[in-house]
Amino acid sequence: MRCLKITLKTHSDTRWASKYNAVHSLYCQFGGVIKALRDISTNPIFGDGVANAESILKQFDLEFVYFLVMWDKILNQIYRVNKLLQSSNISIDQASKMINCLNVSLQEMRDSGNEQIKTEAISICDKVGIKSELKIKRTIKRKVMSGENSSGEDISADQFLTLEYYKVLDNMMAQMKWRFEQLSNIADDFQFLSAHSLSVTPVEKLKKYAADLAIKYNEDIDQEIINEIEFFKYQVKAILPDLNATALNILNAIKKYELDSTCPNLMTAYRLFLTMPVTVASGERSFSKLKLTKKYLRSTMSQNRLTNSAILSIEHEITKSIDFKDVIEDFASIKSRKFKF
Repeated sequence: MRCLKITLKTHSDTRWASKYNAVHSLYCQFGGVIKALRDISTNPIFGDGVANAESILKQFDLEFVYFLVMWDKILNQIYRVNKLLQSSNISIDQASKMINCLNVSLQEMRDSGNEQIKTEAISICDKVGIKSELKIKRTIKRKVMSGENSSGEDISADQFLTLEYYKVLDNMMAQMKWRFEQLSNIADDFQFLSAHSLSVTPVEKLKKYAADLAIKYNEDIDQEIINEIEFFKYQVKAILPDLNATALNILNAIKKYELDSTCPNLMTAYRLFLTMPVTVASGERSFSKLKLTKKYLRSTMSQNRLTNSAILSIEHEITKSIDFKDVIEDFASIKSRKFKF
């Protein structure tokens, strides 16, 4: 394996990042993988590995390389957005915009066609010594309705690759639209609370949006938010000179200028918006920390100690900033026994 600079990654069904890492590591060093397999297949010292290497080499053709290039380009776009969505500081409106931009990039890939992918796949095949030829025909079977003759449709291998390319992108964009539909709806409900919308949207429209929000979240927000939004529209320019301020900046400004008593429902709305999680990645990481905290050497750890240890591990940045001298002194002063003589 001296031909490979990066270890080939395994695929996992539960982690999106593993899909990209597995494809990208093979894509970046496909030539090295071919060379390693050829070395194994010609060296009898590997025993059964010779037959396995030969079997794998037979599966590497232009069609395989085409799909490798295609998936690397698609997953590259998704992987980077996926990493951004896992950030603990991202809000729902930012996540919605990122997903919309991802849909636009996938649509542009679809509109531009697959000729660039075909050209790159042929170039890779020529470099590593694989035949850059496609099979002559494939038979596509479709569902036969009553009264029709059962016959397959013959298409060329080139047409098959093109159909698969469009099928993958269409399916992916449809799934993303369905999966993130609720997130987009929530972002639309709170959109009028952004600094830009407050400054440019007419008062009557803001009142309508506020009334709709109060109806939807009637357990936390009452109809008084209609009057609060009218008041706050003209105050936002005074407390926020920057119209590109985030929802968190606006909430901090409300607290700073003590407007929370004047606009309690508005403050609740901002808190609701900011506390809605975009993903469950942070929660999943917390559960992953349990395996590191409660090892087999700590199998008798009590629940109380496990909970406290997990919090210290999860909030390690805050833990590192604590001065343990002060903690020890506080603990000693609490536990100290005073004797009166």
